[in-house]
Amino acid sequence: MICGYAQNLRSNEALKLFSEMVGAGFEPGGATLASVLSACARSGYLEFGERIHGFVKAKGVGLGDGVILGTALVYMYAKNGEIAKARRLFDEMPERNVATWNAMICGLGAHGHVEDALDLFEKMKREQVVCPNGVTFVGVLSACCHAGLIDVGREIFRSMKLVYGIEPRIEHYGCLVDLLGRGGRLLEAEELVNGMPWKADVVILGALLAASKSSGNTEVAVRVVKEILALEPQNHGVHVALSNMYAESGQWQEVLRLRKTMKEEKLKKVPGWSLVAT
Repeated sequence: MICGYAQNLRSNEALKLFSEMVGAGFEPGGATLASVLSACARSGYLEFGERIHGFVKAKGVGLGDGVILGTALVYMYAKNGEIAKARRLFDEMPERNVATWNAMICGLGAHGHVEDALDLFEKMKREQVVCPNGVTFVGVLSACCHAGLIDVGREIFRSMKLVYGIEPRIEHYGCLVDLLGRGGRLLEAEELVNGMPWKADVVILGALLAASKSSGNTEVAVRVVKEILALEPQNHGVHVALSNMYAESGQWQEVLRLRKTMKEEKLKKVPGWSLVAT
């Protein structure tokens, strides 16, 4: 039951049930501990995760007894920003699988340790004990995005298929679009989106629209807005974003035209959707 809650992202229920289990005198096994640690990672419950780590050590469960448990601890600490603890555990593990490497690489990248993330990725490739997978590349591409490493990100993206035979998925394209957009390579980002083997979703188009806003490129923004509206005809947010861009560039006739269109069509805002240029 605990594992089921954890897998279904019902982290609070998993942690509550785990506490009841221990309180009733039952001793959890490795699979249960790993599931609860994952729940702690997703929920940000560092203190609870540290208590479980203490339980593991008190019971003499060494990291060598299970890659899954060790990986769950690395993931929990890395996800909660305790990078030094995560890295120490990672280095102490006598055996690691691809999930272990991914947990550490993604944790480093997500918390701004971009150089360390890329160095660890290079180490992973050198050792050739495990092969990078799609999750690995999401982690390193995200790290490149945070640091604005356009050339490095491009090369990593190309290597997915050429070197490792991994077909980039929409999340990998999304990372590269975000990277190019943040770096001012708006037309290249738009070309990448148009060349994808799948139709772009609202998330990727939203990243492209945010990049258009940052660059002040209303021509690209208009094209992107049309594509978003084709997917979500009632998306009020994109009209507002485009109107703001017209206003910032002094195109007041376009602002008035858009506002008139919005009023005539009585568009309703989609709950929870907003454009945030980061």
